Amino acid sequence: MIKRMNVHDYTRVGFYMVTILTAGRKQLFGSCRDNRTDLSEAGEIVQRRWKEISKHRPEIETNTLVVMPDHIHGILYVKEELAQPVGLTIRGFKSGVTSELRKHLKDPSLDVWEEGYHDRIIMNIDTLHNERQYIHDNPRRYCVKSAHPELFIRINHLDNQRLPQAANWNGFGNMFLLDKPEMMQVQVSRNISPGELTDLKSDVLEQAWRGAVLISPFISQGEKEIAQALMDEDYGSLILLKPEGFPPLYKPPGNYFDLCAKGRLLVLSPYAYTGHKQALSRERCIQMNDWVMQISDGKKLS
Repeated sequence: MIKRMNVHDYTRVGFYMVTILTAGRKQLFGSCRDNRTDLSEAGEIVQRRWKEISKHRPEIETNTLVVMPDHIHGILYVKEELAQPVGLTIRGFKSGVTSELRKHLKDPSLDVWEEGYHDRIIMNIDTLHNERQYIHDNPRRYCVKSAHPELFIRINHLDNQRLPQAANWNGFGNMFLLDKPEMMQVQVSRNISPGELTDLKSDVLEQAWRGAVLISPFISQGEKEIAQALMDEDYGSLILLKPEGFPPLYKPPGNYFDLCAKGRLLVLSPYAYTGHKQALSRERCIQMNDWVMQISDGKKLS
């Protein structure tokens, strides 16, 4: 299925991050070794074909690519306006890979790709930098997830007596954190002073060291600093309330991914994924903090 921004003109100049999955998520392009992808011959063909896009479409630069065992992430830079949408180039790339692999593997019925692709339009230089970092770190993340699949489980319609029954909860990560006896809500005012925040961090880390699971949306700057302080330690766990639902292929971002790999993270969301970025309203923040208070039985660090 194509995941795209319907209002965007895909002939325009710009950067496009593209994700394409193999059919049935077959590990066709290689395997994990030392937290990187050891490419198969099929993977090397994919890599070469991607680089050759510019030969056929000189208006497009094949900016960045990583080939994973069962998918690819790449960034295309459209340098000048195209006569036809960039999606036609992506489909041509997929078709060319399929034709070559069917001949190479002597399997005329081979299904290489999942139908369609996912794309993300990169709007500014900061996003481009972040997407490149994500792509280059993807092999490590993929191999870690493959080595510990039990820590990257997503469950819809969670049934746990601790969760408020008025909402339909979905979770990703270590579900057993909901069964921990001690939970502490972390809520930090945006007006907290540096000294007060330092003292609060010390209290939080002590509670985490004693076994309390910290729970919060971790939205304010102070909450984010507390989450990072815990991630810098080799103890303690977090339950993170997500203000939006889980998109396809979701994995926790940044350092949260590494925390998940250690079994120290659970991400919860009662919201459906809409496919559109939503402004975080004051009402939603209040609702999430109210749910956090219920889950933690009113035990609060603030």
